[in-house]
Amino acid sequence: MALQRALGAAVSRLQSTERSATVITGFGRALSTSAAGLAPSHQNITQPVVGGDVGVAIAIGGNMGDRYENIQAALNLLPQHGIEVVRHARLYESAPAYVTDQPQFLNTAIAAKTRLPPDQLLSALKAVEDALGRDFGMARNGPRPIDLDVIFYEDVRMETNGSVEVAGEEQDRSLTVPHRRWHERSFVKAPLADLACDDNLPGGPGLRSMLDSAQDAWTAEGGEGNVGGDELRAVIPLGHGSLWAWQARPWTMGILNATPDSFSDGGSYLEVEAAVEHARQMVEAGVDIIDVGGQSTRPHAARLPPDVELQRIMPVIGALASDAAFREVLIAVDTFHAEVAKAAVALGAHLVNDVSGGTLDPDMHRQVAELGVPYVLMHMRGDPTTMVLPENTAYGDVATEVGAELQAQGEAAMAAGIQPWRILLDPGLGFAKGSEGNLQLISGLPRVRRGLKGALRHAPLLVGPSRKTFLGLVTGHKDPPDRDVASAVASALAVSAGANIIRTHNVGYTRDAVAVANAVKRAANPAHLTGTLPDVQPVDAQQAVGER
Repeated sequence: MALQRALGAAVSRLQSTERSATVITGFGRALSTSAAGLAPSHQNITQPVVGGDVGVAIAIGGNMGDRYENIQAALNLLPQHGIEVVRHARLYESAPAYVTDQPQFLNTAIAAKTRLPPDQLLSALKAVEDALGRDFGMARNGPRPIDLDVIFYEDVRMETNGSVEVAGEEQDRSLTVPHRRWHERSFVKAPLADLACDDNLPGGPGLRSMLDSAQDAWTAEGGEGNVGGDELRAVIPLGHGSLWAWQARPWTMGILNATPDSFSDGGSYLEVEAAVEHARQMVEAGVDIIDVGGQSTRPHAARLPPDVELQRIMPVIGALASDAAFREVLIAVDTFHAEVAKAAVALGAHLVNDVSGGTLDPDMHRQVAELGVPYVLMHMRGDPTTMVLPENTAYGDVATEVGAELQAQGEAAMAAGIQPWRILLDPGLGFAKGSEGNLQLISGLPRVRRGLKGALRHAPLLVGPSRKTFLGLVTGHKDPPDRDVASAVASALAVSAGANIIRTHNVGYTRDAVAVANAVKRAANPAHLTGTLPDVQPVDAQQAVGER
């Protein structure tokens, strides 16, 4: 309520006085000053002036206070000004530009639709900045809690010289569209490129054309190869101002099953003391994330109700969250129940790992959106009782089809309010795939990525080959723990193909294997951090296995 009052006060203070304007071309036609709203105006900035929705690209950033909360607050305020956010880019942390003696920035971009003409759109953005505490008297390009810039307004090209009165003082608010310096800034080009490969952009073809140009410029400069270092890196917010720079290296997710019937270690960690001791061993081995699950998802496993799952995992999550020994690791809850996810996060879990990608509980996406935590969205057809059926294991090209189906699941998650920067994708090894399909999926991870669009194109990939039956078929090892070496090899191959996180039973073996794979990949091409392997030809799916 206080924020809304501040916004209302900011709106009343912002009056735009236009001194001169030069309109060039765009929006598929010459744009008159009256249509653009360029005459001196004191209209309420929330009132639409143009005849229909237009598509705009807006860059958002800041480096003061809680940077992520400021961006979230700005996004929440935009609809009050007639600016509807349609698509998000990824979230980036960037080194400061122009004035380098200041904190790092957090940046993103959005594609939005509005009926505001350009000058009123600018005034709306300045009102939001003012409501969130921006001091317009500070040096240009200096520290600021929030900054919102109009980058593209369809394909309009225009330049105005104007001013805005802020707190009784006139401030220069000239507007140039496209933004005159967008091409200089990697922290703008990278999120614009995210938006460019999205099929669901607002407005007409003008915005698409401008974003395509931005993507071409970014690609010519190295594109994704420029992301992941100190100057610019994609990040995932973890709450309380902390960020996960997930591109820095491969990460290990250690499996902690509080179940009596998991395929590999069922019954080993039913007691809290045993589970915590195993978690300590994983920490000593260098684990990054501990994934706590209370429900087996092996083939034909019975689906447990949430209350049974909660009885198994809540004591374990509570013990880990309250123990200083686990302060440096993330805690994940492995569940497809929204109720379980909510309770686990309230107790201290940092992220939700959902093998169903939201298909087994219709409330999961909405719940994760409200929780505001990272979300691992896994690919699976059917459920554990049906995923082995021939109709669920048949693919023409497993990698391409998994990518397309992950995109569809991601769209559902984003429609429910989960921003793309909180989504991690898992192609689901062993879930509704045959053993040959699992092998193809590891080498085909680059094709999985090519099936993704928008900000999900470069989302973190989590892969879990650990101890699964397809490795036993290759090596002849029937006992799952005997497959740890094969699991480490498969993990290394997955990292070479672009995986970012490996879910594993044996943290020590896996950590060493993926570290070597990453070192080799970087030595071969240190400028490129995501890695790809050549495409392989599709093979027919064979025996399906699904294990958790």
